[in-house]
Amino acid sequence: MSYSIHHLLIWARDILTKAGVPSPQADAEWTLAHVLECARSELPVRQITPAQNATYRTLIHRRAERIPLQHLLGNTEFYGLPFRTTPDALIPRPETETLIEVTLNQLKNCTNPRILDIGTGSGIIAITLSKARPESRVIATDISRKALCLARQNAHLNRVTDHISFLQTDLLTPFAKPESFNAILSNPPYIPGNTIDALQPEVRIHDPRLALDGGCDGLDFYRKIIPAGIPLLAPGGFLGLEIGPDQTRAVTQLLNRQMDLIRITTHTDLGGYPRVVLAHRRNGKNLLDRG
Repeated sequence: MSYSIHHLLIWARDILTKAGVPSPQADAEWTLAHVLECARSELPVRQITPAQNATYRTLIHRRAERIPLQHLLGNTEFYGLPFRTTPDALIPRPETETLIEVTLNQLKNCTNPRILDIGTGSGIIAITLSKARPESRVIATDISRKALCLARQNAHLNRVTDHISFLQTDLLTPFAKPESFNAILSNPPYIPGNTIDALQPEVRIHDPRLALDGGCDGLDFYRKIIPAGIPLLAPGGFLGLEIGPDQTRAVTQLLNRQMDLIRITTHTDLGGYPRVVLAHRRNGKNLLDRG
């Protein structure tokens, strides 16, 4: 039985709606555009073959099982760049673009910045900054070998392999002596461990738990990164940390306990939620400056 594009999208939307998929219409359209290898705007004027029809129906049924759309399609876009997606790392999310924007703004007057990306996952932070600032020197770390493999593939896809050093390690353990990074960035695991099972199936089942679980209160990694990162910053350099929307006060308190950090600020994402906390290392010129 043949279907027009219009009726096929209605069918898919109904299937996804019944399955509780958060954005059924958009997912139906993105999936069909992927199958037809066209833009979503071109769908009304496209034709579909029986083979494409069968492929599309299979993908929709898998999406109805709450497999993430990005995993089904194998790719996504972040900050206008293409990235491969697999279950080996968190799916890139637009909220993290806030950290990119804030970092680029902070580094606009910095020549040849040195950047450390802790827990790089699929590599979106390191790669996006390398594309925007090709003269920068970036080190990207992750404890997961599989995540680093994916990050390297994405670096190759975006032609920045020569600009990034990838290192498998647990947080900051290999940096035994003072460094001079202009920016140390991280989107660490920050979900309280006992709340993960209440998340949407796309997250709790298909995102690696290693990249989600921030300990009993979600703050374990901030407690490690903040004090260990300060000696690695150049004077005037900064820590940039992505946070959960209800973690502003807790993370800010952790930063305020460090006398070497000043100018602690919070930045909101496009949804208006607190998403990034920034703190600078003293430059030595004004030891009384805490604001």
